[in-house]
Amino acid sequence: VSFTLHPSSCLHLAGPSGAGKTTLANYIARILPPKSSAKMLRKTLGIEVEVCAWDKSIPEGERVGMLFQQTTLLDSLTVAGNNSSDGSSTHQSPLTEQQKQATVKRLLETVGLDYLRDGPKRPSQLSGGMARRASLALQMAQDKHVIVLDEPFAGLDMITAVGVAKELDRLRREKGTALLLISHEPEVVD
Repeated sequence: VSFTLHPSSCLHLAGPSGAGKTTLANYIARILPPKSSAKMLRKTLGIEVEVCAWDKSIPEGERVGMLFQQTTLLDSLTVAGNNSSDGSSTHQSPLTEQQKQATVKRLLETVGLDYLRDGPKRPSQLSGGMARRASLALQMAQDKHVIVLDEPFAGLDMITAVGVAKELDRLRREKGTALLLISHEPEVVD
């Protein structure tokens, strides 16, 4: 497997269940230590992998975000709290409380959640599809250079999935975020 993700690019990784797509995604996102990921890829896919090469000018914390198949939201925080950031992860000055709330409102509404109704809820109070959307909003808030999306449309109805796909396309075009998309739903990807 060999590929390069350039700014604003989108790569769709497809294959049958158990083929190693998620393991490859975990390797790219450095979720697992590189050696154990490489060992799993060799065992699962029968391929040797090389270390992911990054432009050294990109700080490690700004490189890759990942939307997992299961939600990673903290239940100790509200949905709005999970998606709140002071802007310090980027090279901007910290956001005021009003700016943070406006950003959270925009992010939640972008993925089809209602800020006033859903923002105060805990993640455990959301349906599976709503939790996926809240997790996607969190990834969009982090301003990473690459976002790995592992089945981002799972559990979403077609209208919401298409809306999320459009927002991902906007993120890619406007911010230059590269996307690595793992999905079994090619009709949404197209």
